[in-house]
Amino acid sequence: MHSASGRFTLVFNGEIYNAEELRRDIDSHTRMAWRGKSDTEVMLAAFEKWGVIDATQKFNGMFAFALFDLQTETIHLARDPIGKKPLYYGSIGRSFVFASELKALHALSDGPMDIDRGVLSEFLRLGYVPGSQCIHPNLRKLQAGSVASMTLACAAVGGEATVKKYWNASELSSATVASPIVADDESLVSQMQTQLERAVSRRMISDVPLGAFLSGGVDSALVTAFISRASNSPIKTFTIGFSDGAYDESDRSSATAKALGTDHTIVKLTQKDAMGVVPRLAEIYDEPFADSSQIPTVLLCAMARSQVTVALSGDGADELLGGYDRYVTTPMLLTFFRRCPQALRRVIAKSLSLALSTGKPVDALQAILPKSFHWNRLSDKLERLVSVLAIQSSSEHYRILASIGGSVDRLVIGSRDNARSTEDETWPADAESVVERMMHLDFASYLVDDILVKVDRASMSVGLEVRSPFLDREFVEWAWHLPMRAKIRSGRGKWISYQLANRLIPGGFPAQPKMGFAVPLTSWLRGDLRDWAEDLLDARRLSKEGFLDPQETRRRWDAFVKGRNDERHLIWAILMFQSWLAKSRS
Repeated sequence: MHSASGRFTLVFNGEIYNAEELRRDIDSHTRMAWRGKSDTEVMLAAFEKWGVIDATQKFNGMFAFALFDLQTETIHLARDPIGKKPLYYGSIGRSFVFASELKALHALSDGPMDIDRGVLSEFLRLGYVPGSQCIHPNLRKLQAGSVASMTLACAAVGGEATVKKYWNASELSSATVASPIVADDESLVSQMQTQLERAVSRRMISDVPLGAFLSGGVDSALVTAFISRASNSPIKTFTIGFSDGAYDESDRSSATAKALGTDHTIVKLTQKDAMGVVPRLAEIYDEPFADSSQIPTVLLCAMARSQVTVALSGDGADELLGGYDRYVTTPMLLTFFRRCPQALRRVIAKSLSLALSTGKPVDALQAILPKSFHWNRLSDKLERLVSVLAIQSSSEHYRILASIGGSVDRLVIGSRDNARSTEDETWPADAESVVERMMHLDFASYLVDDILVKVDRASMSVGLEVRSPFLDREFVEWAWHLPMRAKIRSGRGKWISYQLANRLIPGGFPAQPKMGFAVPLTSWLRGDLRDWAEDLLDARRLSKEGFLDPQETRRRWDAFVKGRNDERHLIWAILMFQSWLAKSRS
């Protein structure tokens, strides 16, 4: 779309939720002859009025855009503050290129594009490609809250784009945490009710059918409660369940749906369903991506799209309000570390590692812990404990928790495991500050590069628009101001969310252990998906491709199949790279 003056041309993907507010603001200062009611036209008028950076700072929404300024002969690329929408850019030959998807840029290349082996190692460590990195060395991702600018003259000589942050999550979170809200518990819960209701209301503006994802957790329950209160008829809600009961929380979602009176749909996922999705993942995710919950997410989005065009989700609440187990366990571990000499911790770690190989600790714990305990995660937690027992710093602790498990050294030919600390070694000494730092890092990295990628690519593959009220800019900035006691209390996270849910949901909302969106990956890979995996991991194929060491890769896979290790997340990452490689070069 072109601006009224002809100066700007805009290519835009996304949604600006405060477009009407900006339209009124512009009208109050300038007589505009509006041609329509789109948010795209409002954006162009905002660029005319305030300039590129100042206008972009005012947008509350999810977006990626490319803007050409004819007057200065400059192209500006921008991404929303949180990082919901993707944007790649870089060079192919002598051309400066950009796109929302890598497959569009593959089409501009004369042949297979190079692969960055260091980035491949990082992908295998994390399960996603982090930050500004891209699997191709000549391309990169624009980071959230950034504008990249380049003049035509600079592009003509192969110059680099200038990148400027207009919204810095790390700086803003640090500043707001330093000045927490001073209020009693009841007031804090009331403030959250006001903030979240406003964020949901913004995302309910739609001229197409709208619904909500409803898991068994408190986040989606809160979003659904607010939509239900504002709707004149039962809203449509959607849940994916699993035929394996250990991974299934559809009963929880059904209870919430009944309490809120929604029109609820549940689909039970089987290995056969997974088999149908897996071959499509490389096409859907476009860059190597290995969060195995991508499988149910793709099916959930497809199910929702059959009935609605827009769905609201609870994404972002865990990082903002203390929902992950590591926020609770880290202070306990740090206290133990300070009291227990490192040499003794290493002995404990080695003994536990040997014991785990026999399966006896899990058997023993099953005999004494409640049946409601999530056994599918127990081995993960114990193996992670072995890793963290020998650490020496808080930043190393976070790096291990952020990894998907298993050293990737020797896997990638021509690259060492280039894992590096996300932060330096001088983390705060007190546990509360360490937890805050972890939450900030998760918000700026894991949320953006894993959670939001997972949902965006899955939803866009079926034409579903997913909106996330917890990631509203105003809500995010308010949430960072919350004192830690409102987030984590009495050994549980998201205290304030449960208090609000008990206000809004008839019959209240029980504080239940978080299940997440895990899948029975081990049984699938050793079962119906084994032939698919064997083909991708054939030693001759690996040798011909030249990226993964055939001997080391086969050693890991054979040990996994025989039950000698449970490196299922690392195995899945290897398989997702292999599948992506085949697709990108077909």
